Amino acid sequence: MKTGSRMKNHWPLLFAALAVIVSIILGIAASNSTDTGAAIAVGVIIFMFLLPLAGAVIGGWYGWRISSPLKWMLAPAVYVATVLYLIIGDLISDAGSVDIGSDCSVGLFTGIACLCVEIIASIIAWLVRRKSIG
Repeated sequence: MKTGSRMKNHWPLLFAALAVIVSIILGIAASNSTDTGAAIAVGVIIFMFLLPLAGAVIGGWYGWRISSPLKWMLAPAVYVATVLYLIIGDLISDAGSVDIGSDCSVGLFTGIACLCVEIIASIIAWLVRRKSIG
């Protein structure tokens, strides 16, 4: 199998990597600003929109494409990856003590978005396959 076709089949992971890179850039920009509103806006963009969108894209793509029961591990994996990203960000920024509780609760937005879209995509894929068979 060629590398290009592998990338084509796993483009949501590239999208998620891009979302993380954009999050890092926005986080750096917000940390260098003295405007509290900018930090809040960047936090909302990253944690309420960008990372959950990446989780939803991953859940939708693999929920539609994969019929294996192992796909249900995607949502917990996306959740854990988001929490690790937040913990590493806390440690690198040296903002003080790492608040695991807050990181876990913010990571839930991404994990739940991934799981919900994964379930919806799986049901739609199942209905489409069922209709095409029968």
